[in-house]
Formats: sequence, C-alpha cells, structure tokens
Amino acid sequence: MQDLRIRLSRRSVLQGLGLVATGLGLEVVLPSRAYAGPMPTSLPEVPTEGLRANVFVHVAPDGLVTIVCHRSEMGQGVRSSLPVLIADELGADMAQVKVVQGDGDEAYGDQNTDGSSSVRKIFDDLRYAGATARTMLVAVAAKRWKVSPAECEARDHAVFHKASQRVLKFGELATDAAKLKVPQKQAVTLRPRSELKHLGKELPLLDGPDIVTGRAVFGADVKLPGMLTAVIARPPVAGGKVARYDATKALAVPGVRKVVELPAATKPFLFQPLGGLAVVADNTWAAMRGRAALDVTWEGGDNATYDSEAYREQLLAVISKPGKVVRNVGDAEAALAKAATRVQATYNTPHLAHAPMEPPTAVARVEHGTCEVWAPTQDPQTARSEVAKALGLDPSKVMLHVTLLGGGFGRKSKPDYVVE
Repeated sequence: MQDLRIRLSRRSVLQGLGLVATGLGLEVVLPSRAYAGPMPTSLPEVPTEGLRANVFVHVAPDGLVTIVCHRSEMGQGVRSSLPVLIADELGADMAQVKVVQGDGDEAYGDQNTDGSSSVRKIFDDLRYAGATARTMLVAVAAKRWKVSPAECEARDHAVFHKASQRVLKFGELATDAAKLKVPQKQAVTLRPRSELKHLGKELPLLDGPDIVTGRAVFGADVKLPGMLTAVIARPPVAGGKVARYDATKALAVPGVRKVVELPAATKPFLFQPLGGLAVVADNTWAAMRGRAALDVTWEGGDNATYDSEAYREQLLAVISKPGKVVRNVGDAEAALAKAATRVQATYNTPHLAHAPMEPPTAVARVEHGTCEVWAPTQDPQTARSEVAKALGLDPSKVMLHVTLLGGGFGRKSKPDYVVE
C-alpha cells in the first residue's frame, strides 16, 4: 500500500486548488447526504485522467487506485480500516492503492471522528462507494467481451471472465467506465462478507512506519516559510479574564513580536476559545520565555471560589444515600455475607482531562482574502466553518488540511484552538 504524505509546498497547494478531475461523479448515498453533488473544494492530489468514481475513489489509466480517507487518524487506525472497506468491495490490490487524507469539506458528509463511530456507522456506506465503481468497471469489461456482467468478477485489481479466462486490468477500463451512466444504488450489489479479504483480520497500521521513524507529519510538525509561533497565557480558572497586564518585559525578550489580548469566554463556555494573552514570537522558545515574563493580574469570574475538596465532599454525600435500583441480578448482599474474606476500598479520581500527547495546535496562513489551515482536528468541517466565521470569510475561502493527530480523545473535536 502506498501513502501520499502531506505536502506543504505552495506549488502543491495551488495544484490542488486547480485540479479538475475528468471522470464521473457517482451517486452513492452516505450518511446525511448523497455524494452526487460537486466534488470537494480542494481535491487531494490525484491523477486528472481516468475514473474519479466519487469523492472517495479514483482509478487511473495506469491502474493506480487512489482512496480518500475522510476521517481523522489519531492512532486508532482509521486510515487503515476505512480505505480497506472500499478496496475490498472494489476488488483492488492494496499494493496498488494510495491513501490520501481528505481536507475539511461538506462534500464528504460527516467527517467528525468521535465516539468510536467511524467503522460502525459507515461500514456499508463506504462499501457502496467501492461497489459502485466495481459495477461500472465490470460493465465496461462485459461490453468489450460481449458477455453478461454476471459472468464477470472483479478481483486482484482486474475484471475476469470466468468462462474464457479473459482478463482486463482496472486501468484498462477506467477511461471508458467514466463515460457510463451512474447506476442507481438499488442496481449495485455488495459482495458477500466472505469475499471481503480483510474483514475480521489484523491490518498493518498504514502510518506505523512513518510514525516510528519520525517521518509522519502531525499538527505540531507543520512548518511554513516565515511562520511565527504563539503561545497563550490562560486564566487560572474557566471563565476568568485579564484584569490588567504589562507586556514590557515580555516584549523585551529577543524574538518576541507582539502580545495580544484574546477575548474572554462567555457562558455557556462550550467550545469557545478560552481567552488569555497570546505571545507571538519568531520561535517557540522565545514565545514561552515571553509568556513567562508577562506581568498579568487575572479576574477569576464565577469559578474563582470553586473548591475541589468541597466538591469531593458533595459527591461523597450523594453516593452515601440509597440509590434507585434499576436492575438486580443475583444476591450480592448474601454473597458478601458468606465471603471468607472481604476487601473494601474507595477510589477517587479528579476531573478527567482529555489531554493528548500532542497539545491542541494549528497553523494558519491568511492572505488575499483566503485562509489556509493545517490542524490535527477530529472535526475539520466545524473547525473550517468557525475559522471562516471568526475571519468574516465565506467558508469556501477557507481550506483546512487535516494532519495526523498525536491523540485526541474527543478534545480535538472542538474547534477553539483552531480558531485561536
């Protein structure tokens, strides 16, 4: 399996913006929308000739199959599992498949990678994406051989005629397949699950080799020419804000360019940017030193008097009261009474912080009325729309590239850090 790594050159970005794929938009019904509409605003780098089967699949005349993964990879293996569903239905050889990452775009349907839902929610939907392309490739082969499509099968990156043992490779069929009328979903048949080669089997992690060798590109790895770095001094409690600050010492740190006060969050906090003071500098070290040099007084807000120990006591008081039994299996009290040894323990945990190894981060380039963002986000469409709102731009003027995520745990579904 080949992988298209993220390319950050200006040239490749402009090429991506200028791509107009020649081929066919297939009507494949996926969650919340039908993908018979326009292609994404920014197409991942795919060949311009051959069958652009739908927003997920492209078959090139040389046989290369490009599959777009529209969900975010944060170590759970979604860039390995989702493309395989499409490839197995298509009958593709994974050695001739290239996986590319989809940008944030409504054309892909729901891209929010949350709740361990990617495979279980779109399992058959992605299979239909591959099966529709397979149906069209088989139709072309059958027409050339003057036989019924039922006499043909697609496997191993080719279409076979069972009776005569004739073979046509996918690449040989791609251009003509693009000329066919799109079959309706009811005319497309999924394979029996027994024919899905990878179902129920262990898959190699597509990005594993790049991750362990340091070649993988996470959000924190993105570097652009002339890029500045910002770090933020946060209020010590949620809902706090700056009462006053003096940036004199911070601005005296070599490399520090500016100190910017961010708007304070208002209730309900939800997923707003949380406010504070941003220190903008030439590099991370200068920004961190500048932040440490800030003279700032915080106003605590409503949560200034919050006491963790008092909250713990409230929780203990609640659980000490008899609860409402909603299900009772067996007789736990009787079993405990007869036990030779009884062990009793109380466990306390603090508020759980969704703290990934890679902190929330993003890179943005704003110029000429457009914004281009690279972010390790679980929900690229929401991040894209919120960035557009913050900048007063039409969402079509915002391009959001999804990098690998160094962990997410739901935290990176929220767009606040991308907006900041």
